[in-house]
Amino acid sequence: MSELLQQILGSSIVTALFTAIIAYFFHKRTERHNAILKREFEALAKKDTSYFEWRKNTVELLGQVYIHLNRLKLAFQNKYSKIKDYDPFYEDEIIYQSNKHIRDLLINNGHFLPPELLDEATKLVEHFDVWLTKYHQTRIVQKDFHSKQIYVGPDGFRFPENAEKMFKDKYVEMFNELHK
Repeated sequence: MSELLQQILGSSIVTALFTAIIAYFFHKRTERHNAILKREFEALAKKDTSYFEWRKNTVELLGQVYIHLNRLKLAFQNKYSKIKDYDPFYEDEIIYQSNKHIRDLLINNGHFLPPELLDEATKLVEHFDVWLTKYHQTRIVQKDFHSKQIYVGPDGFRFPENAEKMFKDKYVEMFNELHK
């Protein structure tokens, strides 16, 4: 009986050892897979967070451009195109400030713009660059205060209305996506 007991105990020890070795390898394999999954999950989470931050910054940028474009539109509809004499306060505080602000926003934050707006942003920047240059030349250098308004459309730099529409539409679209 002792021989049988020895065989049973011996085979049990071998079986337990074999089971422990297999369990150890499965455990290590599971740990490796879990580490890989954790890295992939963290990479996806980081990418999603980066994309969310970019969208949030883009909506903020587009919102500022939207407000200033509306400010300009209202200024032209309500007063600027109807004034009889040069109004330095109106031109300096509304037209000049909004033109410069939009241009500076687009130049300094172009990396937040969606690719489909880059060409339109370039058109807006070009228009505002030309207007600001003409303003500087007319009001600062020549000290011409007899011209009631500064327009660059007749010089070949009409305001890019399609750009305005695209910027406003994109703002509304991205704002709604961000806040749903």
